[in-house]
Amino acid sequence: MSYFANDKVNVGRQPEIDFLKAFCILCMIVLHIYEDCVSEPNGILYELLEKICSFTGAATFMICMGIGMCYSRQQDSKSYLIRGLELLTVGQFLNLLRNAIPNLIAYWFTGKQIFIANSLLVIQADILTFAGFAFLFMSLLKKLNVSALGALITGFILNVAVIPLLSSVPEPSNFLLSQLMAFFVITKAEAFFPFTSYFIFVAFGYFIGGKYPFIADKKGLSKIIFLVCTPIIVLYYAFRLNVPFPYLPKFGTDLQYVTNAGPDAWVICLTSLVMLALFYRISTLLGGKAPALVNHISLNINSYYCVSYIFTIPAQTILLAFYGQLMNSMLIATIYSLIVIALCYFIIDFNEKKIHFHLVTLTQPKKAITYAFIWICTILVVIYSYPRIQEYATFWNEYLMP
Repeated sequence: MSYFANDKVNVGRQPEIDFLKAFCILCMIVLHIYEDCVSEPNGILYELLEKICSFTGAATFMICMGIGMCYSRQQDSKSYLIRGLELLTVGQFLNLLRNAIPNLIAYWFTGKQIFIANSLLVIQADILTFAGFAFLFMSLLKKLNVSALGALITGFILNVAVIPLLSSVPEPSNFLLSQLMAFFVITKAEAFFPFTSYFIFVAFGYFIGGKYPFIADKKGLSKIIFLVCTPIIVLYYAFRLNVPFPYLPKFGTDLQYVTNAGPDAWVICLTSLVMLALFYRISTLLGGKAPALVNHISLNINSYYCVSYIFTIPAQTILLAFYGQLMNSMLIATIYSLIVIALCYFIIDFNEKKIHFHLVTLTQPKKAITYAFIWICTILVVIYSYPRIQEYATFWNEYLMP
């Protein structure tokens, strides 16, 4: 029996993809609050979320983005180019709001080095920045008529090369140069989502996204995915978590998360397929649809990411500036995370219904002026902060947190 049709049969929104996107972003929001606002995060929920995000997290987020590329109305090279530039600018706007402005204000009030150092995180290899570069690269591949399989092979090669590049590319003595390189390869700067590590996930999503509209038997295919992929995933992690692997960093470390090299990346891709199959089965129990909240989160996933961070990093800065320490209670942090999710919903919903403000939908010349202003502000922050920093804040040194 064939699981695929010759013509497209899955058009429009796919509930299992909406479920997966909502699941990823909600887990991400709560984990960010635990890691950024709590002095020593602990407990079962934290450990569970940390494991979930290690097995899926931002990587699955990018797989969903790759699938979405194949469902977007405009899939030509120029559209991908514009989308990439928009994502880079949105990411930069977020860096200004969550990192630069709160930390500069805290620095002016307290004079403490931790705040001026963290203000330089206005430039960092964040997930939105990576997403922007991924769209730009996909635009180039489109221009060169590279197939989805070719994009996947390219992602595979880049991912396999991550660790050799780590040991062979010389580290620049200049931190700004190191930070610029960190957008593409791992350096000692803020290189949390380097392009070479994470493009494989976008390419994988793009590859299966090209097949997704033609799936004629989702139920049968989901059964095959469960039977084939689940044992591989379970066996792999049973060994990966307990046995040292040559070539690969220790699982659960920062280095492992930023590399996601070789088999780590492939098994994340398989895990994402299993989760899609699982959410498909769940959606069928709900009548083949996702709940309204899930649809809302999925449709506005970048907004949830950005708005949630406005209540996360600035909260960290306020706690350190006024109290000298982060939260000590996981219960308070959990309650705060639920409040943040609720605030995200109401702010985004209010904006959609009343204000209608989106950086990407601004008309010209407002769009050009706004984008230029964002990038000029970024340059001004770097010019001001960089000479005043004695030690740079990165995830390698836990952002100099006390």
